[in-house]
Amino acid sequence: MTVDVAVLQAGSWGTTLATVLARDGGRRVVLWTRDATQAAEIAARRENRRYLPGIRLPDSVDVTADLERALAARDLIVAVPAAGVRAFRDRVAPLLGPDHRILSATKGLADDGRRMSQLWAEAVGAARVAVLSGPNISREIAAGLPAPTVIAASERETARRFQSLVSTRMFRAYTNEDVVGVELCGALKNIVALGAGAIDGMGYGDNAKAGFITRGLAEIVRFAFAQGASPLTAAGLAGFGDLLATCASKHSRNRMVGEMLATGSTLDQVRERLGGQVAEGIGTTEATHAAAVKQGIAMPVTEQTYLVLFGGKPIRAAMADLMDRERGEEIAGPLAEVARLVAQLAADRSERSLV
Repeated sequence: MTVDVAVLQAGSWGTTLATVLARDGGRRVVLWTRDATQAAEIAARRENRRYLPGIRLPDSVDVTADLERALAARDLIVAVPAAGVRAFRDRVAPLLGPDHRILSATKGLADDGRRMSQLWAEAVGAARVAVLSGPNISREIAAGLPAPTVIAASERETARRFQSLVSTRMFRAYTNEDVVGVELCGALKNIVALGAGAIDGMGYGDNAKAGFITRGLAEIVRFAFAQGASPLTAAGLAGFGDLLATCASKHSRNRMVGEMLATGSTLDQVRERLGGQVAEGIGTTEATHAAAVKQGIAMPVTEQTYLVLFGGKPIRAAMADLMDRERGEEIAGPLAEVARLVAQLAADRSERSLV
């Protein structure tokens, strides 16, 4: 069978994308999983009971554990957890040809702090790599509810190709040239979601949660801006939009992890309760904290989250330390740059309207 796209790995997000592209987009899709037993079960039941129960997989989705069969498609959507992307890339790199294009749907960082697009660029070149991010709660999208997403690539044609490929009536894709900003926003918002969940678990209320999310966004802007991202990206779907969805949704694994930690579960117990699913915020916290320390970037939310996850610090003590920090200006640094750019855009539009 000739296919339009292969989705590489059958977790909740990969299965969701395969379902939507086939069911709502009319695409011919191959869904790959590394486990032959899992592939056979999903193909027979037309349901991924482990990662996306209750959602029927269209008959037009070809489920396989044969990697070469999946790579017959030239457009590849990779939904492998961040911790496994480097090893997976090394496995598939010898099988990739000059016509393959990669859309990374992984929201996380490698253990050395590198972004997913940087890893894939080493295999196929940056021009053939794009990233997918935004407020994309997989359970809602799989159920056919409306959602936007963002596709970023250094080459406009690559972004537009994947925009056309993944867009459906209910899944609206926008493009963005800021690959660094889109990726970092998608990864770092999971750190903030851990803290937002902890606030829910401790019963600290909506004011505390809103304040924490807002200061978390400022921290994302600070880190991303230091890596060369546009500060405006944080104000869009990949930044504020994704942050809001992940910190609020009952389906957000990272928010749920924070809530479980705040109500007495250990990190090992949390991982056991996840049942094989991944909360990317855990690994991203470790990688981001190391990068921030190395680069001298002030990231108090990330620092306290790191101490809770890996240093044994009680969550309430971490929250108390955040509240006791020195009080300063709210709009400063990269956020001041955002304000300046927004004001300039408004002035430009006003001026054009007068012409």
